[in-house]
Amino acid sequence: MQSHESTNNLSQSGNKLGALDKYKFKPFLGSSHYWAIAEALKCPKDAEVLDIGCGSSAIGYALKEAGFPNLFAVEIDEEARKNALPIYKEVKYSIDEFTGKSFNLILLLDVIEHLPNPEEFLKAVSKILKPGGILLLSVPNVAHWSVRIPLLFGFFNYTDRAILDKTHLQFFTRRRLTKILTEVGGLNITHLGATIEPAEFVLPKFIWNNPIFRLCSQIRLTIAHLIPGLMAYQHVAILRKV
Repeated sequence: MQSHESTNNLSQSGNKLGALDKYKFKPFLGSSHYWAIAEALKCPKDAEVLDIGCGSSAIGYALKEAGFPNLFAVEIDEEARKNALPIYKEVKYSIDEFTGKSFNLILLLDVIEHLPNPEEFLKAVSKILKPGGILLLSVPNVAHWSVRIPLLFGFFNYTDRAILDKTHLQFFTRRRLTKILTEVGGLNITHLGATIEPAEFVLPKFIWNNPIFRLCSQIRLTIAHLIPGLMAYQHVAILRKV
């Protein structure tokens, strides 16, 4: 299994991923979390699921509540790992600790942008995915309009989270992501999609918690799918093991 170097890469970025609550759960229409949960719920309830970089464990909690008993996780942050223990059957520090085990569904959400060598890590992840298994992946889109417009005026400022998170070692456009996923081998891309900005985090609840805002989110999401290079906040992909 060629995962040793890849796991080391993930470990090297461990002190940069932030504390337990750095990356907020986004259960909103159009977000990567909303999308991932919806796709996961299409799988049989007895599927063995691996959540790589489980963070706050919110997705694991949602799947457990939905009746998925076979949940496993990889998390390098010690505090987050302890928090995950009541939700997942096993929580490990690296994928190497799951040697000899394979999974029907693997979640790899907003992880590979933190790695020095995402290609090698994806190859390692592919090896622990069962034939016919599904990999759900998301990465931020560095070509999003919120990055392009400031760049026109000479601004490229790192932030504590979001697309220009200061812990990101990799930046992805749709073309680069597609190229990497195609070159991994053994995985077929069955879907490439998009997400939208989680505006709910900056707006009062009375503005976004209503059918009108939800309709607006659906329109924004449709536009993001039509013009992903410019309007996708994140690129999301569904891959199936050959």
